[in-house]
Amino acid sequence: MSAVWLLVLSCSNDSDLSLSANNAANHGNDPNTPHASDNTVSTDSSHPSATDTDPHNHGDSNNANNNDNNGVDTSPQTSTDPPPLVFLPWDPPTFNNQELPAGMPVVNIEISAEDTQSLDANPYTADDVLGVFTDGNGKSYAQARINYRGAFQLKNLIELTGLRNWKVKFAANNMYLNRREWNFNYEPHFRQKLALDLLRFADVRVPSAQHVILQVNGRNQGMYLQYEDPDSKNWLFDMFGYDDGDLYKAALDTPLQKDHEKCFATFETLGTDFTSAQNGYMCHYNKKTNHKRAPYDYTTIGEFIVALNNTPESEIEDWFYANFDVESFLSYLAISNFIANWDSYPQRPKNFWIYHNPRSQNLIFIPWDLDNTFYETSIWDQYNQMGTTASIFYELDKHDYREIHPIEGTERPLARRLIKIPAVRQAYIDRYRALVASMLNPAYLGARIDELNAIVSPHISSGDRTELSSANTDMKSFVEKRHTHVTNQLNAQP
Repeated sequence: MSAVWLLVLSCSNDSDLSLSANNAANHGNDPNTPHASDNTVSTDSSHPSATDTDPHNHGDSNNANNNDNNGVDTSPQTSTDPPPLVFLPWDPPTFNNQELPAGMPVVNIEISAEDTQSLDANPYTADDVLGVFTDGNGKSYAQARINYRGAFQLKNLIELTGLRNWKVKFAANNMYLNRREWNFNYEPHFRQKLALDLLRFADVRVPSAQHVILQVNGRNQGMYLQYEDPDSKNWLFDMFGYDDGDLYKAALDTPLQKDHEKCFATFETLGTDFTSAQNGYMCHYNKKTNHKRAPYDYTTIGEFIVALNNTPESEIEDWFYANFDVESFLSYLAISNFIANWDSYPQRPKNFWIYHNPRSQNLIFIPWDLDNTFYETSIWDQYNQMGTTASIFYELDKHDYREIHPIEGTERPLARRLIKIPAVRQAYIDRYRALVASMLNPAYLGARIDELNAIVSPHISSGDRTELSSANTDMKSFVEKRHTHVTNQLNAQP
């Protein structure tokens, strides 16, 4: 068991740990066991290949070129099997649930008026524009690719405040904080920051996040959350020890799309065609790595989903532990449930990433877009149907969420087939109890909100300070109520 879990579960009983530890021991794979795949590494990683100069072009493996010489093959004979993977030295990251961000940097995005007009004309679909990004130490990054980011949150932000959320992509040889892509969301609250912290401290691999003061062309925009993008080779290596697995982002849902144009990611089978330009998985699981080398090859996610839906009940537990990172997903499910993360899986089939890690030989669930958390329900909000009173098995045993779009569907096989396994169900309950004892409680969360507030409050505008103070009060009230409901439910479980 890692140092992280010792920290997170330090308040739990030994009995809380035994089942999870036994499952990990019985079902875990050797992380150093390679299996065949392309081992080329791109140059937006700190582990480059001498032949690859495009961050997204990982060159197909070269087969022997056999010439016909009177029917006799005289070329050197080589195996057509791909070479074995080579894993570079890697230390898994560890996190301390008392760590805090160091200050509140001021960063600046510089773009021309013409490019701003270009983005405003098509805020959800515009091409990137070139600009200059300056970090908190005054270092400038020229030729940065800049765009707006987000869908419905961006729409609301534009309409209500006139502000924008931003995505900045950096050159492979001039990255910001050793990452290729960064996001900047206007967030005068700690909802997403706190959600990401909780997940990180529970050993769920999510982006790091820090609040900054964002300027655009030297003018203060306000309190923004700066967080890295999983679509970065360095982030993948640091988190998982390998950076060239297939990475997918779910799903396709933007304000400009009609219902029939949207694609949600329920983990239901979408056929057995994984490689043609018409395969059913492309729209639902956007391939973010290896997409230039093999744009239509969705074999990794396709085969996983078909097996998920068709493996017999008698074999499904072993299948899960051999093919999926069950341990981190259980922590995600518990934390996501506590914070009422209604806008992601399993509540809604969107806002997550899936990474296939050849080093661990399994698929890993990566949470995303956690800004709509720690909210109570409201008669004015049809989306947030969880609030403080949701069942600890919300959307795990049956369909509870009244879908906004019919095509979101009612099936969630990844979560429901997993939680149906008796040993896993008990592990989820035990994990939830351990997290409530260590972090998901008013004492820890209230103190952390106060500590984060002390860091940012001196640097933000009076308007943002008022917004933040109100959000802090609401979040603390949510935590108090949610903790009571969750504790009562857990006490009724075996």
